[in-house]
Amino acid sequence: MDKLVEETLQHRLVPSVVMEFPGITVGGGIQGGAGESSSFKHGLFHDICEEYEMVLGNGELITASPTQNSDLFYGTACSYGTLGIITMVKLHLVPAKDFVRLKYYLVKSFDEAVKLTEKKVGEGVNFVDGIIFTKDRGVIMTGNFSDESDLPLATFSKRTDDWFYIHVDKISKRHEIYEEIIPIKDYLFRYDRGAFWMGYYVFNYFKIPFTKLTRFLLERISKTRTLYHLAHATNMSQEYFVQDLSMPRDSVLEFMQFVDDELHIYPLWLCPLRPGRDDKFSPNTIKTDLVINVGVWGKVKGGYENFIRANRNVENKVWELGGRKVLYAHAYYPRDEFWKIYDNIWYNALREKYFANSVFPDIYDKVKVSEKYKSSIFIGLLKALRSRKIPVS
Repeated sequence: MDKLVEETLQHRLVPSVVMEFPGITVGGGIQGGAGESSSFKHGLFHDICEEYEMVLGNGELITASPTQNSDLFYGTACSYGTLGIITMVKLHLVPAKDFVRLKYYLVKSFDEAVKLTEKKVGEGVNFVDGIIFTKDRGVIMTGNFSDESDLPLATFSKRTDDWFYIHVDKISKRHEIYEEIIPIKDYLFRYDRGAFWMGYYVFNYFKIPFTKLTRFLLERISKTRTLYHLAHATNMSQEYFVQDLSMPRDSVLEFMQFVDDELHIYPLWLCPLRPGRDDKFSPNTIKTDLVINVGVWGKVKGGYENFIRANRNVENKVWELGGRKVLYAHAYYPRDEFWKIYDNIWYNALREKYFANSVFPDIYDKVKVSEKYKSSIFIGLLKALRSRKIPVS
């Protein structure tokens, strides 16, 4: 995403949805169901795509769009590479400016957070998202493109800068309403340093004090390209709940209360999404006029069995409330339960028609976690160092 944004900004344009981590690939955003703070207007990243060039399982190169091979075009979104390989994409760009003018609103309950989110998506702003720090303290943020520099300037890409969520946390303790300007790239990738707040858990795992000084000294490992190598190497994903759950607006409050009661995980991320189209695997294809994604990322208390139990409880609750998981994360559904949520007959017909069966894995087999796996910290550290181009002997 950082390379794409660099190129489009030369023409004063950006993709109408830009995923928040610079290392996310275009293909990954399409196949994985990625959204961001402009998604209440434009949908998920695949919703801004107009055409794919794809290689099928038999080696044929074809075009998929709403008018050509439309079943494959809509089926490919969020199918995790199980129908074909995307080699070229035509996507939608919007005019960009030098800054984003970001306004922060303190909220003091889940209900206030959801109501303010619903209100702001109807006010014509460019961006809306929120961070909920506790049950009675959170911040809803709205942004607009701007060329004016008449407000305090905040940046989030320099070694001396606070991680974005820490910056927002401080604002929430000092202001009811606050406004500042942020350079466009700093805004788009504001969650990169610290990977939202998951970087805190990496520091904690390695028994590193979590202070401004240590974050300054360990800047090289504090960005997502490195942090995720470490997270995978340590298999933190088998101890830490890392899920995005898309909920219809009418049931998001009940779901947030469930998370508070069952998981006690904070902060939470709120991101409103435009409902989906004909993309049957998409997490925003929900019968509602507004989807609100709840990002739940944090430590689950207890051992591995409790971790599995917590995941299954959340999967069941999401299904009960009419929501959907984003399948980039661990899925623990039994096969029959998974295919009650998604359309197996439709999917298998697509795989047969476009020669995927003998080449690409089935989506259930690809996203289902079937066993506990071991850590490989040394290899992960080596990959992390190399990903940052740090010489290793």
